[in-house]
Amino acid sequence: MRNRLVLVTLAMLISLKAYAFEDMRFFVPEFPPYTQIDSDGVPSGIGTEAVKQVLDSMGVGYTIHVSSNHGRALQELRKQHSDGFFMASQNSERDVYAEFSEPLMINRWVWVVRQGSASNFNPYDVAFKKQSTVASLLNTNTHHWLKSNDYLSVFAATSVNELQEKLDTGAVTAILIAELTFLDTVNDTRDYKIILEQEKEFGLYISKYFLSNNPGFMPKLNEAIRAYRNF
Repeated sequence: MRNRLVLVTLAMLISLKAYAFEDMRFFVPEFPPYTQIDSDGVPSGIGTEAVKQVLDSMGVGYTIHVSSNHGRALQELRKQHSDGFFMASQNSERDVYAEFSEPLMINRWVWVVRQGSASNFNPYDVAFKKQSTVASLLNTNTHHWLKSNDYLSVFAATSVNELQEKLDTGAVTAILIAELTFLDTVNDTRDYKIILEQEKEFGLYISKYFLSNNPGFMPKLNEAIRAYRNF
């Protein structure tokens, strides 16, 4: 009986050890309302709160640093200064260095144009792609998508306010942006037409280096994400 108890105890310890993942460091972009810093200097936002709940349910320790943009977040991950970033949609550049999780939520990509030009707006027209200047936030996936889809003149802004100013002055014809990010900054949208481009899965990117040192992490993360979505 005593030997059996010892064996059961060892099996339980081995099982616990298998899921005792290393503490994680996240470097995430300033991307309200998903990831941002609140008035007390604490990481917040609807994406941050969702990720915290998922990681807490796994018993994983973590720190979150919010700064700059998605390009910087990927750079910190490449340098192994970070184990992951969020909220993000998938693209081939990010896939080289990290693995994309199951989606936590859906991000709506929208075109924003001035009401006066909305009736003639066709972002898929070949002439439009060649002759018009379009804009997005620097190093976001919408910025990456524009550059990869034959838009010849793409302006990259560092803030939503800068995008709005460029659109209002006619420096750009249209903005491609995450809908909630635009609405979080621009309270009065009566002068604009918002047109859905596509809906994208929004999740976490986890460093392949971290995953190599923490086998089994991604299946557990995806399991926790599914539980969060179904709650």
